[in-house]
Amino acid sequence: MIINTELLVNNQEIIQGLLTGEMTRYGSVIRWSAGTEKAGKIVKHLVETPGVTNQLINLPLTPISSGSGIIRNGINYHQLLGIQQSLSQVMGLTQIAAGSSILNLGVSIAGFAYMGFQLHQIQKSLGHLQQTMETGFARVEAGFKNLDNKITEGFTVVLQGLNHLDNRLNTVSGQLAYLYLLVQDSRQKQESLAKAISNIHKAMLIKEIATLNAELNYIKLFPNESRRQALKTTSAVRLFLASQAMQSTPELDAELMLNTDIAIQGWAVATATEGNLLLEIGQHQEAKQLLAEEVPKFQQVAQTWGNELINSNHKSELATAYRFATEPFQQYITPERVARIKQISPGDANLKTDQIRRQKNEAEVELKMSYARERYNQIWLNQQIAIAEYLDTLSELSARLDSLQEFAALCESQGVKSSREILPKNVESGLYILSA
Repeated sequence: MIINTELLVNNQEIIQGLLTGEMTRYGSVIRWSAGTEKAGKIVKHLVETPGVTNQLINLPLTPISSGSGIIRNGINYHQLLGIQQSLSQVMGLTQIAAGSSILNLGVSIAGFAYMGFQLHQIQKSLGHLQQTMETGFARVEAGFKNLDNKITEGFTVVLQGLNHLDNRLNTVSGQLAYLYLLVQDSRQKQESLAKAISNIHKAMLIKEIATLNAELNYIKLFPNESRRQALKTTSAVRLFLASQAMQSTPELDAELMLNTDIAIQGWAVATATEGNLLLEIGQHQEAKQLLAEEVPKFQQVAQTWGNELINSNHKSELATAYRFATEPFQQYITPERVARIKQISPGDANLKTDQIRRQKNEAEVELKMSYARERYNQIWLNQQIAIAEYLDTLSELSARLDSLQEFAALCESQGVKSSREILPKNVESGLYILSA
C-alpha cells in the first residue's frame, strides 16, 4: 500500500512554504514554522528512495560537508535528491554536519544498509585519523599533495597546510574531521589523540560498533530472516552506547569528544535500527515506546553538550550560539547551521527577534575590540568551527530521531502490518513526501 506519495519537487505548495519560511524541515519531516497558525504541526514526511540511498552507498568517497554542500565526486547531494540549490538551502541541506549523515535524511527501505555503511566509515576514519596523528601533520601533508580537494579512503584530508590551516576550511569534513581543528596547534595533543584512538580499538566501544555493523550487514544480506536476533543485538548495543554517552561530562577536549561522539553516533544508529525493525514487523506501540524513552535522553545529552561548549570559557558576549553568525564565521558557517545549533543551546532556543539581534550585535562588538586579534586568533577560530560541526551533528541527529517518532505514529494510524507498505518502491529516484 502506497499512500499519497509524490516527489517533493512536484509539490509546489510545499516548495513555496519552504521558500517563504512558513514551513521548515525538521529531521525527516516538513512542519509548519514557529509563528504560523499551525506551528509545529507535521505537514509531510520525507522519504528517500532506495535509488538515492544506494547511490550514496556505492559512490566511493565520503561526503564533504562544506559551505557548498554535501558532495561526492563533484555530485551535490541536492542533485541526487532532484532538488534545486535554492530549495536545498531553505531545507538546511547546504551545510549538514558529516556526523549526522550516520542516519538517512528521510525514511528509506535501504536504511539498514546505509547505516551499516556509515558505521564502517567511522571505523575506517578512526584508522586514518590515528595514522595522521602518529605521523604528524607536516609529514602526512607531503604524501597527500597530489590529492588537492579529494578524499582518501573515506576520510577528508584538510589541505593547504595541515600544520597551520590558515586558509579557508571549505573541505573540513568526514564524521571525525573536526578533531583536526582541535589538535592542529599542538604536536602533544596529536600524539595524545593517537593514543586515545588506540585505546578505543581495545575498548568495548568499538566492539559494540562492530557488532551493530555486523548485524546491519546480516539484515542486508538476509532481508527475509526473522528479526528476533537483530532486535536483541541492537537493544543490547543501544543500552551500552547510551550509557557511555550519558556518562560523559562535556568538555572541550579532543579525546573526550571523540569517545563521546562515537558513542552518540552508535547510539543513534542502534535506536533508529531498533525502532525501524519494530515498525517493519508491525510492532508500532513498541516502537513508539522505545522512541519515547530514548529521544528525550538523546536530546538532553545534546543540550548538555550545547550548553557547555557554547558557554564555557567565553565572555558573556560570546556565550551564545549566535556568535557563529558574526562576520569572522560567515565564510565557514551557514545561517542554517546556526539555526540548528541554537536548538540545542538552552539560552538561545527561545529568544525573540530583538533578543537575537542584541546577541549578535554584542558578539560582533566583542570580536572587533582592540584585543580581539590576539585573543580570538586563527587557533580560536578553528576550535569554534570544530565546535559548530560537533554541535550541528548532535542537533541534526536529535531531530532525525525525534521525527522517527512521527513516522511510527503514521504507521500506527494507517494500520499497516509493516512500515514497508507505505514506502515508495519501483519509482523514480529522488526525495518523496508522505502525508502526515
